[in-house]
Amino acid sequence: MSDGVTVEARETLLTRRAVDYLAAGPADARTLIAHVCQLPSMPPAVAEHMAIALFAGHRHVVREPDGRWGLVRDVEFPKRDALSGLSYAVVDVEATGGRANDRITEIAVVEVKDGRATTVFETLINPERAIPSWVSRLTNISWEMVKDAPVFAEVCDQLLGVLDGRVFVAHNANFDWRFLSREIERATGRTIGGRRLCTVRLAKRLLPGLRRRSLDHVAMYYGVEITRRHRAGGDAAATAQVFLRLMEHARREGCASWHDLQRLLITPVPARRRTRRPPAMPRPIDKDTTA
Repeated sequence: MSDGVTVEARETLLTRRAVDYLAAGPADARTLIAHVCQLPSMPPAVAEHMAIALFAGHRHVVREPDGRWGLVRDVEFPKRDALSGLSYAVVDVEATGGRANDRITEIAVVEVKDGRATTVFETLINPERAIPSWVSRLTNISWEMVKDAPVFAEVCDQLLGVLDGRVFVAHNANFDWRFLSREIERATGRTIGGRRLCTVRLAKRLLPGLRRRSLDHVAMYYGVEITRRHRAGGDAAATAQVFLRLMEHARREGCASWHDLQRLLITPVPARRRTRRPPAMPRPIDKDTTA
């Protein structure tokens, strides 16, 4: 299994049918194609060519050594998979909003490796649509700034090269991953997969006493200065510094491998005990307090 981000072929109705069918066990190409494509009979050689064309690049379906097709069985990451030996891509994206049809306006990637953080990718993106005024006020990214910038498809290959093989890291990683996945699928017809880490989740597990886990609050806790807040480069650089401190904290908790870190993240966090405030309404006096 890859250490980090990988590019995968797009999932289709046919590949979903194949996965469902192969869940019962491996099958030869003729039987599999007959089921998936609902074609009752075809020459074995034709079925083999169709299977190769349909399933090449799909991480779930592979050709077995005996020539049949089957499912890849996920394996647990070995304990020798040391965190210190991995390379991480800390990502931040800015977008025209948070909805499914919004587009990226800026992206930055900071590589974290061997305890050092280095910006390896940063660019404005022409979102090919207007930027709402409230977004411009928040990010200071205007249409004038992005109108001559490259569209995402023009930088996609370079970006994939930067992400390839690195663990994807972001603050609220689902947001950044979701936007990147959509843009990459739109540009290439493929989806990305691989290991992800969310610094919000790490902070929740490692800093249970911190009342808020926004980037501002976690950075303040660790004494990390954020320059150019709500710009991809500034936020990615700050997140990388926060991530380095969180990983050092995780090592002190006994995490030496990816497996150790995943076990830490699934460990339940103790519920916070809320301090009860005294009631606002006056209470009746049941004893003499003037003596």
